[in-house]
Amino acid sequence: MHFTLAQHIQDFLMGCRQRGHSKATLSAYRTSLDKFTAYAQAAGVTRAEAVTRTLLRNYASSLTEQMSPGGAHARLRPLKTFFLWLEADEVIEKSPMRRVSMPKLPRQILPAVEPEVVERLMETALGNRHPQRDRAIIAVLYDTGLRVSELCGLHLDDIEPGGRLNVRQAKGSKDRIVPISRVGLKHLARYVQTERPASLLPNVFLTLPDAAVCRDTVKQLLARLCVTAGTATYSPHTFRRGFAVNYLRNSGDVFTLQRILGHASLEMTNRYAVLNTEDLKDVHRRASPMSALK
Repeated sequence: MHFTLAQHIQDFLMGCRQRGHSKATLSAYRTSLDKFTAYAQAAGVTRAEAVTRTLLRNYASSLTEQMSPGGAHARLRPLKTFFLWLEADEVIEKSPMRRVSMPKLPRQILPAVEPEVVERLMETALGNRHPQRDRAIIAVLYDTGLRVSELCGLHLDDIEPGGRLNVRQAKGSKDRIVPISRVGLKHLARYVQTERPASLLPNVFLTLPDAAVCRDTVKQLLARLCVTAGTATYSPHTFRRGFAVNYLRNSGDVFTLQRILGHASLEMTNRYAVLNTEDLKDVHRRASPMSALK
């Protein structure tokens, strides 16, 4: 009995769900794979074994004509994962995606929060209804590089002695330990001791005694602060990028940064931490072997 391409996709997505992939990842995988299935069926291909490198190259070419390089790249990445899964499961002998070129992504310097902006937002938060909570949220985002979902899911017993946060069930269902500075811990402690309402909920950050903060709460909080402070609008993710960039500026290494951010590959870390020309000059000035010579 031969399964169709669509049936293999359903099996693949079920496996992804069991491995703890997020809803957003599953949705992106489904969209990309369904779009390819429709393209393959229009070409008369309904079985995974019949998918050829030529078909995939033609599909990739059609995507680059219709979408930006980033959009086409995002649409093709799940295909690479899917066909490698078919190869590992011995459905096919070798993934036809192995020699299909991915669209070249431009090296963009993505928005990242700078220290002076964080300082301004922290000062502005003093006028908020929950100043210590809001300052602690800013401090944790910028000091640790946590994803906003990880911040919202942080529990009181995840704050460990010695300046560590235990991030449980992070992206990909992988726990990790994230360092936090004395300053970050100070803001956390001040909020917990003076402003956090008594609650049965284990979450650190609360909106009410019976409600934890969510992504939208944090996003809206930062947007309001930015308007009040008169800065550009920064999303929670720009704090994560800001942490990454400034970690490297302050002589942190990219391998440690990868572990702190919870990235599966250095490629993703490098996309976060694109330094500008002045940063590169500063690093070169400190690290050049000629600096030790006269």
